[in-house]
Amino acid sequence: MGANAFKIGDKVRFLNEVGEGRVTALQASGQILVEDDNGFEYAHAPKDLIPMESRLEMEQAYERAVPSVLEILQQEMDPVRQRKLEQDFKSKYTEAQERPAGGAVEEVDLHLHALVDIQAGLSPGVMLELQIAHFERMLQIGIRQRRKRMIFIHGIGQGVLRHQIWSCVEQYYPDCSCRSADPRQYGNGATEVWIGEAAFRS
Repeated sequence: MGANAFKIGDKVRFLNEVGEGRVTALQASGQILVEDDNGFEYAHAPKDLIPMESRLEMEQAYERAVPSVLEILQQEMDPVRQRKLEQDFKSKYTEAQERPAGGAVEEVDLHLHALVDIQAGLSPGVMLELQIAHFERMLQIGIRQRRKRMIFIHGIGQGVLRHQIWSCVEQYYPDCSCRSADPRQYGNGATEVWIGEAAFRS
């Protein structure tokens, strides 16, 4: 998407960060000046901005920007291990898609040991990418199955994964909302995502 897709006054979301703003100027260099919610102006490349009026375009651009689980693993693993994990993840998603629509609350374990057999050699950044990619894939399956709510178990740790989940939902899934899952059942280590009716019509 080029600069000519925007005009002064347009409301936009940021592709790679949380928040939104208003276009204040189109620069000769091709950069776009955007005033954020705090009143500060920053220059952005057109490809990093998404018109808020275009929900479909926003989702498509985000899907292109987020690597799949397998793309992440290919950066870090040998081909033999890649093939095994490819089958493992394919089984997870096939099983999830075959569950009856609606019904019981879906629980998704995002702990690394539930996603990969061996964590050795994976950097912390790749581990987090893997968890977020799996979270999104499972949430999208839940939306297609018209589930009202889902539980994502992430543990306590440093709180980084929880923060990423909440930010992701706030920015890219406006018809969904987060809250801490029942502490009597999950302690402080899980997030409950409520899926609004509007998400089923997207």
